[in-house]
This record gives sequence, structure tokens and C-alpha cells, in this order.
Amino acid sequence: MSTPETTHLVEVLGPPGDRHREILTPEALDFVARLDAAFARRRRDLLAARRHRADSLASGHPLDFPRATSAVRDDPNWRVAAAATGPTGRRVEIAGPPDRRTAADAPGPGSEAPITDFEEASSPRWENVLAGHLTLLDTCAHHAPTHGREPRPGGVVPTVAVRPRGWHLEEEHLRIDGRPVSASLVDVGLYFFHCARRLLDAGSGPCLRLTGLENRFEARLWNDVFLRAQDLLGIPRGTIRATVVIDTVTAAFEMEEILYELREHGCGLATDPWHYLFSVIGTFGHRTSFLLPDTTEAALTAPFMRAYAELLVRTCHRRGVRASGDLTEIGGAPGDAPVRAADLLSVHRPDPAQAPTRQQIRAAVALSLRHVEAWLSGRGTAFPDGRPTGGSAAELTRARLWQWRRQRLVSPTSLRALIDVESAALASERSGTHVTEAREVLERTLMGDELPPLLTPDTYRRRPVPPVEGSA
Repeated sequence: MSTPETTHLVEVLGPPGDRHREILTPEALDFVARLDAAFARRRRDLLAARRHRADSLASGHPLDFPRATSAVRDDPNWRVAAAATGPTGRRVEIAGPPDRRTAADAPGPGSEAPITDFEEASSPRWENVLAGHLTLLDTCAHHAPTHGREPRPGGVVPTVAVRPRGWHLEEEHLRIDGRPVSASLVDVGLYFFHCARRLLDAGSGPCLRLTGLENRFEARLWNDVFLRAQDLLGIPRGTIRATVVIDTVTAAFEMEEILYELREHGCGLATDPWHYLFSVIGTFGHRTSFLLPDTTEAALTAPFMRAYAELLVRTCHRRGVRASGDLTEIGGAPGDAPVRAADLLSVHRPDPAQAPTRQQIRAAVALSLRHVEAWLSGRGTAFPDGRPTGGSAAELTRARLWQWRRQRLVSPTSLRALIDVESAALASERSGTHVTEAREVLERTLMGDELPPLLTPDTYRRRPVPPVEGSA
């Protein structure tokens, strides 16, 4: 179909499902197409800039607080705009898949906030994506005043935060002019179109949790998307609110700048220690001085992680917003000394005697392999030893494996042998699953000179897009 406003050809390649037409209306697709027309090129340019900066850091270029924005950091007067609606006091947030249980667990004000996670908590198959948006639509409709539902204690309709997929991901099942659309714009576009007005009328508003940002320019892109979306929908500017998760090491050096760019729509910053450590390994893992401690627990409590959490809390307090996430690295109130670039980068190579044991390496291979197999099979969570393990822990484990191989703490031969053993064990449990494919993905990512980004792009490319006759 060609949308009336953009005249761009929009094709839905995903298989049709129950109630999908309620989400993929011509008007909703037009809205997504208009966002894509406005921001697709800019997104591609920012992703190219990411790659350029990664190459620069890999070649030894230092990482520091940017000089060009020192005025933003030094100005004590600016604040993030106060939110008129939505969550204001929550400090703990729990991520879950975009399903009905997550939405049903939405609590009252001031308590834990559920996060409907489109990127990591659920495998992003087309049916899962559309089911998530149907859940959000039903939740918003249920909260609408026309249904006669009274708000919960405190007078505020409970809000579910939505975590859209990152800028680096594309939705192959939805194409505009023959090319896949940014998964970020698909997620926020469908959510805003169907739910923003309903949430606003119910006394709340769209609430997002943004992950994977690497610098202020990517925050500025999000802010401009919010402005355009609000104008297209005819809702007040500032209605959309977003918490930014500082989960990349480059973003840690631009916390103030990220809040400044989103000051009309921000509601706080959050830590994500697992993904942050993944970013540290991916950015500096080729340097021998950046080998993390031998256990994940030791890495999570290392001085550079305390500096990361302290800087985030101070930044939020200074700019009048809340800090959330796992803040246990602080271990008390932040100190008075300023956090320097050297503090954020004080990763010290452990004693050689602390090299990982064969048992640790095998356990890491088993978890990483099961995580990839779960994603390829349409699940977002692996269950090694019967315990659920989310993508963040599994991805950090994979990064540590890559670093151990890269720094010659385990040989490629030994690593391949362990992958063979664990692949055989998993195949004996799961006949007809994606074990062989998962093995290929894991081996390729562990043996490269550079650590690939989070596995989602690789697993996205392996999802077949079946042809659908009569695509919308």
C-alpha cells in the first residue's frame, strides 16, 4: 500500500495472525512511514558514526569527557522538565516480555515498575512483536475512562514502561520502499499511535526505557522522534517520557549531555551493570590491561563499576531526575570526590593465578550456547540447570569467553572442543531444535578478532521472512 501522507510503499511481509489488523491499520502504518521518512537517513548516519568511533577506540584513541560540551556539564542551572503525568518516584524496575502477564502486573505509583521489553526479554519473532502491541493496546483500552475503571490508590493509572528495540536493529517483516524499517521506529510508532492518546486521557502517558545509546547525538535523535510523534498525534510536547539506561561505556562519559538533549522528555537514568560490562569488554577487550576479574561477581563490584554508578546517581541528583537500576555497586551514599575519566577506566588485569578454570569456561560455553538456541527457537530466556537466565547475563558470559580466547587464556582448539561437548549435550535434550545453527553462531562470534555487538543482529538475520500473498 502507498500511505496517503508519505506516498511511500509500505509492505507487511510477516505472516498474518489473529487480530494483527487491529495493530497494522493503514493509519498506523502511515504513522510509522512518516517517522521513517523523517529519520531513517539520520539513523543510518549515526550508526556509521558508531562504527567509526569503535575503530578509533580500537586503534588506541583515548576515551574522555568531550571538550565540546563542557559548558553543558559546567552549567549548574539547567534541569530536566518535571513530568506532569506518569511515574515519578520508582527506583526499581523489572523487565519482562511483551505479554499479558507483564502488563497485568502493573503496580500502583511509587512501587516497582514493569518494563515491556521488545528487545531482549522475548525473541523478536513477528508474532511476538504483534502480540506485544496487542497487549499494550488492550491494556490502554482497559484503562481508558470510557470503561469506567477507577484509577488505583493515589489517583494515577499504573504505567507500563516500554523498552523498544535499539537503533542498530531492523524489522525485516515491515518494509518501506523495499527496505526494512528501523525496529526502534516500528516499536515506538505502533505504541504511540495506538496508546499515547488513550494513556493521556487516562491521566498517564507513554513511558519508555531507552537502551543501547552511545552518545548525545543518539539521544538527540530520540528527542526529535518524540517531538515529531507528538506533533503528528496532536498531543502536548513533553507527554512522552523516557528513562535512559546507561549501558555502554561511551555513554557513561556523556550522561549530562544525554539528559540535556532529552531534558523535555527525560525522567531519569538507570544502570545496567551486565550490559555495561559487555560494552567495556567489547570496547577495550583487545587491550591486555582491560581483562576483567575472574568472576562476574568480582567484576560487578570493581572500583570502575562503583565510579560508573556514583557518576550516574550524582548526575541524576544534580539535574532533578531519578536514578534507578541496580545501584548496589555504590554500597552507600556517593562520595564527594569528582568521578574522573581514569576512575571509569580503572580496569586492572587480575593476577595470572586467577585465570578461568576449565569448569568456568565449560559453564560459560553451556550458558552461551543455550542462550543462542533459545533465541533462535523463539524464546527470550534460557534455562541452564533449570534456572531462568536472561539475555544480559548470557551476553556478558559470551563476551567474557571471547575475551579469554582473545587474551589466550583458553585456546581456540580447547574452546571448540567444549562447544562440541555442550552442543551434543543440548542436542540430546532438544531434538529438532536450532542447536546446530546456535553452535555455528556461537563459534563464529567467539573466534573473531573483534567482539560482535549483542547477538540480536545475528539472530535477526537468521529469521526467514516468508512471502505473504496480498501483503498490505
